Amino acid sequence: MPTPHVPWPRFDRRILLLLLDDRQRLLLCGACCHGWTVPQVRLNSGADFKGQAALFLKQRFGIDRPHFAALYGLHESPENVTWTFDRHTESRAYIVRVSSQQSTLARDAGERHALWSREELRRRRREVSPEGVVLVITGFIEGWLPDGPLILT
Repeated sequence: MPTPHVPWPRFDRRILLLLLDDRQRLLLCGACCHGWTVPQVRLNSGADFKGQAALFLKQRFGIDRPHFAALYGLHESPENVTWTFDRHTESRAYIVRVSSQQSTLARDAGERHALWSREELRRRRREVSPEGVVLVITGFIEGWLPDGPLILT
């Protein structure tokens, strides 16, 4: 059976950016599918995750020299389970600490951006994708998730 066509470049990696401000609010983007998500960057095979995240934050939101938290999420599709895509995929979820001023500028950079508090995230968690983002960010805020890599399934 032939491999399905995927337009070049083959984006097989993705970054999720969890921008958390001084007031513990998370920046969310209004999705086209009637939901909310965190800013995302799609990468091709040769790109550096953290370097591309920093570049995106500078270009899109004017955030220079972002402060990445020690906790970050990792997700890789198993080599033998490529039914979602036609190839192995990798994702990283970075928590980026920003000032309240930077978060307000980022919110105002798009028509459908919002800043949600921990309470609002908990109340509306089913509206946020990808699933699990709210659990990761609330665990970080409350301090019950350890620093370092967190495997996301």
